[in-house]
Amino acid sequence: NTIGGAIKYVTKRIDADEPEGQIRASYGSFNQRDIVASAELPFNEKFGISAAVARYLRDGYGTNLNTGNEHYNKDVTAARMSAEWTPTDNLFFRLAGDIVKDDSNARHGHRELAPSPASVYDTNAGAGDRNSVTAKGLSLTGEWNVNDWLTLKSVSAYRDGQTRGNIDFDNLPQPILDIPARYDDDQFSQEFQAVLNGDRWSGVAGVYYLDATASGAFDTVLGLYNANTALSLPPGTFPVGLTTLTAGSVDTKSYAVFGDFSYDVTDALSVSVGARWTHDEKTGTVFRQQYAGIRSPSFGNAGAVLFGAPRTNYTRTREFEKFTPRVSVSYKLNPDLTTYVSWGQGFKSGGFDMRGDAVAYPDTVKGYDPETVETWEIGLKGSLFDNRLNFATAIYDSSYEDQQITTQYPSGSTVASVVDNVGSSSIRGWEFEGRLRVSDNLTVNGMLSYTDAKFDQFLAYIPTGPLNASCPTQPGCFVDVSNQRDFQNTPEWTGSIGATYTHWMANGSNLAFIPSASYRGDYQLFETASPVLDQGAFWMFDASLVWTSSDDRLTVGVHGKNLSDEEYRVGGYVFPGALFGDSLIGYYGAPRTVTATVGLKF
Repeated sequence: NTIGGAIKYVTKRIDADEPEGQIRASYGSFNQRDIVASAELPFNEKFGISAAVARYLRDGYGTNLNTGNEHYNKDVTAARMSAEWTPTDNLFFRLAGDIVKDDSNARHGHRELAPSPASVYDTNAGAGDRNSVTAKGLSLTGEWNVNDWLTLKSVSAYRDGQTRGNIDFDNLPQPILDIPARYDDDQFSQEFQAVLNGDRWSGVAGVYYLDATASGAFDTVLGLYNANTALSLPPGTFPVGLTTLTAGSVDTKSYAVFGDFSYDVTDALSVSVGARWTHDEKTGTVFRQQYAGIRSPSFGNAGAVLFGAPRTNYTRTREFEKFTPRVSVSYKLNPDLTTYVSWGQGFKSGGFDMRGDAVAYPDTVKGYDPETVETWEIGLKGSLFDNRLNFATAIYDSSYEDQQITTQYPSGSTVASVVDNVGSSSIRGWEFEGRLRVSDNLTVNGMLSYTDAKFDQFLAYIPTGPLNASCPTQPGCFVDVSNQRDFQNTPEWTGSIGATYTHWMANGSNLAFIPSASYRGDYQLFETASPVLDQGAFWMFDASLVWTSSDDRLTVGVHGKNLSDEEYRVGGYVFPGALFGDSLIGYYGAPRTVTATVGLKF
């Protein structure tokens, strides 16, 4: 019952009779050094532990030409450990913990307007390169197989995360538009499930509870405030700047009851019915205050001087509730082909805009409403030609109402944000994916999708009041601009094709050649077109050559990605105007890389 679906990760239980493990090491372009190791240690039939650790290092694709530090580098450490206890044949418990620490340098992007570095991976940012992200969690899962048709399950989990970093939006040494930031979050969740299985029916029902807090603060530093020009200052000299501190938190308590049941009416016809009732309570606290100076006291400038009254200062609680059903019917046309039709509703809770500016947009203190979607899907999946072709294809139609859109725009002497229910949209499309076994040595796989996404209504906030003929009232109004907006990051056509050719050697080992090509049509990075940043259509080409020993314990591979060295944008920011340093920056995907990998199972 989510807006866009969900991915479920299922951790494999320890099933080894004796200790076993595997290790993989890689070395590649830009001094890439990766090592990943995992092990299972069963002590007896009832108790065992498993663990994994990974270290990812890579030099930067580019350089911060101002500081000399690496840009787009990688410095990540991750670890996970779990203990499993099976006291009886009907009881199972797992305690698991994980941690990820990312100390890669801050990514400031590439300035797209002059002065601009020659390489899209370089920057001249002066805000600093330090960046740190830590996320960790602990979970306890318990299962009781009551009988042949009922299993009771409990999942208790706690997670928290911390982020310390900054983004230099102008990409220049001067603090023209810098954003130092910190974010903290934690959450506890508890879920109880009843899993049922019968001869012709199956299902799951349960309850869910979440208690979460997300908090943070950041400065919007305008170092050239009141300057006549944004780019003509001598190096190392700055006028008195203006900084906007934004800080706040959102406390969320969520309760849900859910169920999903399937019944085989006949050997060919199956019906599935599900529903979820969700109740969310959110308390938002938002504070925005301007200071004269470069950075606020919260980010190290004790000499910053208050500049006017707070622009935003409120605490408010809202509750949201929604019942979202789902129905699907599947029919086996024959043992190899199944067709289905499904209908469902999704729900995305409302909330509060943590960047909201009550001066630029007074209604931000009211928060925004939930977003809902209704989706139809018709599909066909199965195999043909004596199971040589396995495929799945579907057409779908999704209708969004009260769609939540975030818009950030320059407003006077600061950057304002509006998160609101801008209207409605329709997303229709077709998807196909398949795998063809051409011969015992060759298989071909492919995917093709078409997406027709459009806004039926897009109510953009116009903050200019009587200066705009569309807004006869103060302080602004909403105007339908759906004919001027397009979905972001949503190309009409995407596709890929790949193959695996395997050559079997006399000693039982094999050598696999795996080429692939993928296509992504043109797309906008934001709802409003930006000719400088919007990405044109492009192809990507990858290839791998992998040798595997006869006992499957040793693998050696060489992997090439983006072999044509395509430059393509994956993100960006747009803050035009001299006050903001004409800050149009783009973020780019990885260049051509080649990596050698050795894997060993023991």
